[in-house]
Amino acid sequence: MPGRARWRLGFVLISLNAPAPWCALSEPTAGLRMDPLDEQALRWQAVTAAVRGVLVRPVGRGPFPGIVVSHGLGGSAASFGLAKAREFARWGMVAVAPDYTHARAEDGPGGPSADRTTFGASAENVRRARFCVELLRRHPDVDTHRLVAYGHSMGGFVTIALAAEEPLNAAVITASGIAPREGFPAPAPTVARRIRCPMLMLHGADDRVVRPEQSEALKRLLDEAGVRNQRIVWPSAGHDLDRTHAAELASTVRAWLQDHGLLPTSPRAAPAAPPAPTDAPLWR
Repeated sequence: MPGRARWRLGFVLISLNAPAPWCALSEPTAGLRMDPLDEQALRWQAVTAAVRGVLVRPVGRGPFPGIVVSHGLGGSAASFGLAKAREFARWGMVAVAPDYTHARAEDGPGGPSADRTTFGASAENVRRARFCVELLRRHPDVDTHRLVAYGHSMGGFVTIALAAEEPLNAAVITASGIAPREGFPAPAPTVARRIRCPMLMLHGADDRVVRPEQSEALKRLLDEAGVRNQRIVWPSAGHDLDRTHAAELASTVRAWLQDHGLLPTSPRAAPAAPPAPTDAPLWR
């Protein structure tokens, strides 16, 4: 279909308790209906699972790198997650983005009356993120040696904790960092000290929501542990640098992933492919 970007897009209900929610790869996945080109054609088939999310896959044959995308406070898989997942899919990555407990009220339980102790790098959110990593590991088109996590703000808190729990190949955070001790949505130093994968930290000097000192503290811990890392601060940016400096941020992240062997240095041309049927299996 000329003039249309080619990727596969699907909203999927993910059950954290089911032993094998991906089922047989040849069978349609319950709770999923997708259209690779028309966002308006997406429909929910069932509301039977604990977590909602979006998965976007490049057209063509893998294996592709896989990435878990984590939204911040007030975001969701359908907003921030979908936008970033599409961007990563254009780069040639299979991207999965779940809803977290701090999702905006209309998309999940993260409204003003929600239990804020479950926000950020809580046990529940880390569990959801880890499940997404396992989902990518079992995806037949994902290269399990190129698994990445990406998060903004509170999603960055989840990303830091995820990198401490899973043997990822890299992690990227924007407008995020660590807390001085336990008891906050941001992870404590004791968590961050377990990180062993390379990490890129992007922050705005004028951020008044997550202070730049929080990513600076994370960098010090990584340096002390001998973990490869890079921290870049934009002098004129605030907490929303992912929007105000979107092009610069995307270019920086992509180049960093390429430098670490997680993306090809030049985009691979995807072969032409007909649209998949609306009720196509998730892993096709």
